[in-house]
Amino acid sequence: MRENILAIRLDDDEWNRISDMAGSVSLPMSSYVRSFILTQRPPKPRASGVTVEAVAALNRIGALLNQIARVGNSSKTFSAAEVGRVTAARERILEIATDLTGD
Repeated sequence: MRENILAIRLDDDEWNRISDMAGSVSLPMSSYVRSFILTQRPPKPRASGVTVEAVAALNRIGALLNQIARVGNSSKTFSAAEVGRVTAARERILEIATDLTGD
């Protein structure tokens, strides 16, 4: 739990600039400033717009692949090679999602 407070005084221009920077990465000002101070670099922008939709679509595909693998494993209808291909596809989807979000 955060109990310590760091207070600084800003003029209107400084306040607006920090507010705009925090808004550009969809963070509250306190989170933005804390991250910036502790890492000595600004946080990466969060995914937005088309990127959010792309990540959601990739996550749905990943979930479907998991279901396919689960059914194949439980029914013993998949060969080891097929399970390997589904696993590789899932891992690639997760890599793409990570690249899109910048994490």
